[in-house]
Amino acid sequence: MSNHVIIKGKNDRLVIALNPDIDFLDICDILKTKILEAKNFIGNSRMAIEFSGRALTNEEENKLIGIITENSNIVISYIFSKRTDSEEEMDLENINPLIEEGKTHFFRGTLRSGSKIESDGNVVVLGDVNPSSIIKARGNVIVLGHLNGTVYAGLGGDDRAFIGAIYFNPIQLTIGMKTITDIQDEILDSSRVNKKSRFKVARIRNQEIVVEELI
Repeated sequence: MSNHVIIKGKNDRLVIALNPDIDFLDICDILKTKILEAKNFIGNSRMAIEFSGRALTNEEENKLIGIITENSNIVISYIFSKRTDSEEEMDLENINPLIEEGKTHFFRGTLRSGSKIESDGNVVVLGDVNPSSIIKARGNVIVLGHLNGTVYAGLGGDDRAFIGAIYFNPIQLTIGMKTITDIQDEILDSSRVNKKSRFKVARIRNQEIVVEELI
């Protein structure tokens, strides 16, 4: 039974491998036991969680997240998992990873940590933007996924530019000549973990960057 749930560290995250063949309630019981056993070893830390080996529904993922947060001092910064109830993927197999259409660049896939996109127009990312990745655009930036990196929009001083994302978790934003940092702690956990975030847009208003839900 101990092999039905395996917890191990991997670079910047805690990987939790789940047996796909046993009842989910058994998974929950085993995970709770293992998290309690590892509580002192893990300590009070902020980290990403990766669920592997088993596709999870939204409800199942939230249940596992609850077990982790209730039985440890872990602050979850991001979650990687295979979902069974995710939206149908767009058929984009014939699109190059980075193409230009007029003044807009489209990037399909995950922008990995350490990667960078630079554009003299707008940028649209059809996927996630991981921490430590950077997007720089003279125009607007839209992320149709999780935004967890650093974004510069309106390069050259255009304060009319905006930055939008479905899950809005940036480390740093710059629009025109304005920059805000230290916003991830405020936004990340509530939007990603609870999955109740709406599309958010950052723009300059009254000489300051404000972040609003798009209604």
